[in-house]
Amino acid sequence: MGSNNASLRNFKAANADLVKNVRKNFHELALAQGAELVGDIRGAIEHNVTGTLQASVRFEDRTNADGSRVTVLVMAGGPTTMKDGFDYALAEEFGTTRQAPKPFFYHTARFYRMGGLPQYRETLEETIKENEIVRRTMQNNNYIMSPGRHNEVVVSVGHRGAAKVQTTYEGRQVT
Repeated sequence: MGSNNASLRNFKAANADLVKNVRKNFHELALAQGAELVGDIRGAIEHNVTGTLQASVRFEDRTNADGSRVTVLVMAGGPTTMKDGFDYALAEEFGTTRQAPKPFFYHTARFYRMGGLPQYRETLEETIKENEIVRRTMQNNNYIMSPGRHNEVVVSVGHRGAAKVQTTYEGRQVT
């Protein structure tokens, strides 16, 4: 059942955009954190004889198609660090009976886990503020965001930078 109330339609559209933007911004943040974590884990490896262990540190984006579940998996070791059926990445991390542990993975990852929640909270707050700016701009200028009238709202956000809001209404651009 559709509504003839333009304000209600605009409110629903703005909220749908908010959800889409939160998912997009969380995904971008998770990818940036994954790449940063890979670099930090590689830097935490104490020795680099062949470079194989450092090269084995990688991340994989496992976010689902609609972005409702953002997952970035950071891993190390695997087939490239296997020798005689044993993964020497594990020996490096946890030690052996002949070698003391030289932790590089979990120690670094724990710091990211502790610091990650505030970054996501900050991203959510920034996205909500951006959404409010767009909604206020539409209200103050009496813009009606309806399909087919060539109206567009573009919000560009850097990793932690400022937001750039561009509103186009019937060919007139407001930034």
